[in-house]
Amino acid sequence: MHYFFLEKPALTDGTQVTLAEEDLNHAFRVLRLKAGDQIVVADGLGRARLGRVVQSSSREISVMLYEQLSSAESPLQITLFQSLLKGDKMDLVIRQAVELGVHHIVPIVSARSIPRLDKKQDRKRVLRWQSIVRSASAQCRRSFLAEVEPLCDFTSVLSRLKDIKTLVPWEEEQSIKLSEIFEQPCPSDGAVFLFVGPEGGFANDEIEALRKSGAETVTLGPRIMRSETAVAAAIVLIQAGWGDLSGKGEYR
Repeated sequence: MHYFFLEKPALTDGTQVTLAEEDLNHAFRVLRLKAGDQIVVADGLGRARLGRVVQSSSREISVMLYEQLSSAESPLQITLFQSLLKGDKMDLVIRQAVELGVHHIVPIVSARSIPRLDKKQDRKRVLRWQSIVRSASAQCRRSFLAEVEPLCDFTSVLSRLKDIKTLVPWEEEQSIKLSEIFEQPCPSDGAVFLFVGPEGGFANDEIEALRKSGAETVTLGPRIMRSETAVAAAIVLIQAGWGDLSGKGEYR
């Protein structure tokens, strides 16, 4: 079933809405939606409803909403602080993070980040990443659109760590396994911060700064992973330990 986002109106039973202009060409000319077709419309805030197309043209597609769908959102609110990666690796990381249920994404520049973007490039990349969030959310049937912040400097985000469970996969950590962290109770508010370094990893002074700010360094195992692999592995483990991949709750 085709899936669309419409962030502005309240999506309530019996409401007729119009698909966003950015979706119109794809919906009409590619998907060939016609009156009577059933689709899903989500508000980007965690709610989604079934809808039936009542009118379809190249100028407007109107949909009557009815049944509210159950949420595909994780009980955790994972914020990913991802050091900037080169090439299209950031695109992959953001797509995978969204599919695995990450709630918030903060791209950061750390000491070993290779790309150095100016503000104009930064704005373009963020717009691209937001587009990836939208398409990935529709693909995996999430009704919440994760926010992607503008690029931040590493030191500027350390103040956010206070009283938030913060985990840092680090290749030099030997004693604390990420899987052992889940023997502790899940944070009561479900908030978890995850810091992942660039291709060369975090510098030692950055690790020390993270620890002083309350973060815990952990190992993902005996193998050294690429950054984009480590992100996916860490999120899966967190969701399996505390979230909706644990098998402890009801979800579909």
